[in-house]
Amino acid sequence: MQSASVVHPEEHLLPILQRHGSDPGKLLQILIEIQHAFHCIPPEAEGLLAEKLRLPLVRVRGVVEFYSFLSRSFQGEVVIHFSDNITDQMAGNRQLAEALCAKLGVKLGETRTDGRVSVRFTSCTGMCDQGPAALVNYLPLTRLTPDRIDAIAALVEGKVPLEAWPRAFFQVDSQIRRSDVVFRNPLEPGVALRASLERGGEILEEWAEDMAPSDARRHHLERGGAETLKEIYAAELRGRGGAGFKTGIKWESVRHAKMGNRYVLCNADEGEPGTFKDRVLLTDYADMVFEGMTICGHVVGSKKGILYVRQEYWYLRDHLEGVLRWRREAGLLGEGILKTGLDFDIEIHWGAGAYICGMESAMIKSIEGRRGIPRRRWPLPVHQGYLKRPTVVNNVETFAAAAVISARGGAWFAFNGTQQSSGTKLFCVSGDCERPGLYEYPWGVTIREMLRDAGGLDAKGAQVGGPSGTLVGPEEFDRRVCFEELSSTGTLMVFGPHQDIFEAVKNFSAFFQHESCGLCTPCRVGTTLLANYVKKFEKGYGSPVDLEEVQLVAKVMKTMSHCGLGQTASLPITDSVRKFPDIWTERMQTMEFVPAFDLDGALEEARSLTGRTDAAAHLTHLEA
Repeated sequence: MQSASVVHPEEHLLPILQRHGSDPGKLLQILIEIQHAFHCIPPEAEGLLAEKLRLPLVRVRGVVEFYSFLSRSFQGEVVIHFSDNITDQMAGNRQLAEALCAKLGVKLGETRTDGRVSVRFTSCTGMCDQGPAALVNYLPLTRLTPDRIDAIAALVEGKVPLEAWPRAFFQVDSQIRRSDVVFRNPLEPGVALRASLERGGEILEEWAEDMAPSDARRHHLERGGAETLKEIYAAELRGRGGAGFKTGIKWESVRHAKMGNRYVLCNADEGEPGTFKDRVLLTDYADMVFEGMTICGHVVGSKKGILYVRQEYWYLRDHLEGVLRWRREAGLLGEGILKTGLDFDIEIHWGAGAYICGMESAMIKSIEGRRGIPRRRWPLPVHQGYLKRPTVVNNVETFAAAAVISARGGAWFAFNGTQQSSGTKLFCVSGDCERPGLYEYPWGVTIREMLRDAGGLDAKGAQVGGPSGTLVGPEEFDRRVCFEELSSTGTLMVFGPHQDIFEAVKNFSAFFQHESCGLCTPCRVGTTLLANYVKKFEKGYGSPVDLEEVQLVAKVMKTMSHCGLGQTASLPITDSVRKFPDIWTERMQTMEFVPAFDLDGALEEARSLTGRTDAAAHLTHLEA
């Protein structure tokens, strides 16, 4: 069923096109607005976009089909996506989703025949510390309970507009449980930027006798940028997104690039299940993040920055645009920042549901309005990134740290942490613990210390760094989290003594299977094979032979996959086989190989349709 509002697509689309212009790079942003307006991408809209943006129709359709929050079929006036991370499952999300479907008379994953509502699952929505969670028309619903499900069903059936729903349903708390030196005392807006600019000299006029005003300003900015870069190096700042690449090297590479039109990109597409630190930083520390991006622009000589935010945080749109607007009015963004001649501005781009876009090359393609498929490793973005120009890509926490370093100095920052991991790190703690939320620690903190502070010391296991990270048991709780020992994106999912670790492995395997972009065979086929092996053990058909096969598949994926997704997708299985072997052996009913595919069972639907129940309709009679 199509939405009644989609009557004259061109008439409805023109205002959206006028806002974005005819730049084909804005294709994804336009599609997102259309999806929000119509709850689908009408076929007529695809053709019109292809014509207006001068793009092949196949490219438009390819983008629509790539992102999970875009749909060519009408999804209903009210679209509810239940977050399906393992922490949501542990909190009962599956039962809540089934209950809501029963009350609304709709099948899970489908749109009700009257076009009123659909209920679906999606990957982690970044609300792991206050789940079970969901999205309703891309707005977050937190702390779902059976009573709230009853109320939501009544509101949907009563056609109550979202603005009139109880505000408590949409409440998102930052829940900063522990802060340390970086985030304990937030910077005043402009302090870090002024420090960076003042490193070029206190008085611009001191060069006026020997240089033209434009030359003086240029010299001032270059000197300030060079001195600020020294502070970044002194801080030993490494990227907070997981890879840990040294920020100073990245910034210097772009600063000395021969090509002009350099760009600064901030990656806020934290799709790793269990992660929500970007959400908190963009809520409470957006000024610091934007200031760090501006300082980077100063250092590398860029005039444009882009913040790429995951669709699950759409509710922050007005807030973020408001902060940018205020900074422009305060002279901290735009042309002639603080009257120094520095020109730098920031715009926001939105993702549309693709975990792979958390990888920098995939994110760049998405910002360019394409499918977010990672490109080959070389050339690096610092040489050819956004629009094939030199580009810095750092994540939200890294830019916030850069602002603090500019204000307080590199030596001050490097005083904390370990020899190879300077400063502090934000950790998202969720799952079976008393105090889930965001914790800031100096690098080198042990897992046991985090579990103690969060009230989860009785855990039987924990996932460090999300599904692509490391699964640890109690015997490893004294390991330090730092680049030289146990690296992490900043995620700790806690599994209590009553949890079955196998359920987490199953959830993670299904996640990687769904999120594979399909570009390379090792990942596309490998993630499916691994998910199928997990299902085989779940049904009791697994054997030691299957575990040997899993190891072979994992080896191929790790060595042959195109990008990090395929290279790490097998870790939940291989880690659990090594550290929690019982969850696999207890599901083995035989030591011999057993086929997972039941051919006779696959014919059951055909027997049902034809009304055949006799023995000849079964394959088992052939064995006799």
